[in-house]
Amino acid sequence: MKKPIKIALLILVIVAVVAGSIYYMTMPLPVRMTQLYPQVAELSFTEQGVVVAENTILVFPLAQGEINGLYVQEGQQIQAGDAILSIDDTSLHLQLAQVESGIAGLEAQRANLDVEQARIRQDLQATRNALQGELQALNAQASNTRQTIADQNEVIAEQTRLQNVLIEQNQMEVNVVRENFQRIEALHNSGVATLAELETAQSNLTRAETALETSQHELTIIASGNMRDNAEYFAGVRTAINARIAGINQQLGQDLVTQSAAQINAMIEIERVTIAQIERQIENAVIHAPTSGIITTLHAQNTNVVSAAQPIAEITVPGNMYIEVYVSTQDIGIVQVGDIVGLTLRQRTTDIEFDGRIVAIGDTAVVRFTALGVEERKVTVTIQPNLPVGVNLGIGYAVDATFYVFREENQLIVPRTAIFRDSGQYMVWQVQGGEVRAMPVKTGMVLRTDTVILEGLSPGDFVINDANNQDIRDGVRVIDER
Repeated sequence: MKKPIKIALLILVIVAVVAGSIYYMTMPLPVRMTQLYPQVAELSFTEQGVVVAENTILVFPLAQGEINGLYVQEGQQIQAGDAILSIDDTSLHLQLAQVESGIAGLEAQRANLDVEQARIRQDLQATRNALQGELQALNAQASNTRQTIADQNEVIAEQTRLQNVLIEQNQMEVNVVRENFQRIEALHNSGVATLAELETAQSNLTRAETALETSQHELTIIASGNMRDNAEYFAGVRTAINARIAGINQQLGQDLVTQSAAQINAMIEIERVTIAQIERQIENAVIHAPTSGIITTLHAQNTNVVSAAQPIAEITVPGNMYIEVYVSTQDIGIVQVGDIVGLTLRQRTTDIEFDGRIVAIGDTAVVRFTALGVEERKVTVTIQPNLPVGVNLGIGYAVDATFYVFREENQLIVPRTAIFRDSGQYMVWQVQGGEVRAMPVKTGMVLRTDTVILEGLSPGDFVINDANNQDIRDGVRVIDER
């Protein structure tokens, strides 16, 4: 090749390289841009809510025990009075039979009072006659100054006989007084007899038992051969017999039937109150729905025993529908009654979106668990939905509720990555005529991925999304890589 041709070719290569370098240096830099236009700026969070009715009733049992019949299921429509479940009442029927048997026994005692009083009077009269005979013999013996008992054995035998008579009478007195004490004690335990009546009966029993012990001790002394002075002993026996006769006369003067009948009637009334209580428990063993509605929750299906402290079911009464949402205590401070909430009913084909208004916020937090079992403290928020025409919500439907922390229309928004700071001033890279220039701006609410611009930009402006791009500086030509 001739030398001039080689020189020409070299010149062409050099020109091409220089031209390419110039083109590369002046070629616009491809970047991602955002064009500003007025739009809705919002910061929100979403919780899942459940459709509930305005009136929900918790059903508590009035009895407790083992379930032997469950007659409803969740989601079932029921009428007031329908049976929900029944409790095993076998033990209650056994208690009822025992109390009724006790009443029958008391009524038999009451019916036999006249016969019993006649027997008691007859026994008392016979005892009095016997004591009067003993008293006459003692009096005759005391008046016969010539009668002596010379033999010591005869003296001991006579004193022993008389002492056994006294012991027998004292034992009879103890039996009567103890029976009366036991009756008064039962009446006191049942709330019929007063404490003063019980204390009097106890005092009488103690006195009678003391007298019996004294007479038995006296017999022991006589049996040991330590005789009492005969005249002195007989005088003491006469005093004891006279006291016993006076006591019998007092008993014979009492109306035993009226007093005993009153006591038995009081005990019967107490047992009848017990029967009424047991019958109410038997009646309450079948739990009925207090109102018509839908069984939305059936707690009893997960247990075999119910108690009065735990509800067995939740009945929802048809009426106004609300959406109940649990909001974390971290977010509840920004939620207020009257706020508008975005609502979404998820469906297989097309989701239905509408809104609602917060009408109530709970006063206390409750423990809720996430799907992963994490415990959270949340507050109940009640929302009244504005249902579109033709949209129906059923009890228990799941609805997504979106709460707006910040929501303003006609706002200019840029990506948070488009903002940088220079000497304490917020800046963005604005694109004008294909060239970049740094523009100071005033920012507003920081959203999840964007930031509201209050001053410095206008609708239609372009900004570069990535403010940290090292190739960007004032005057650089750029092009939207999209």
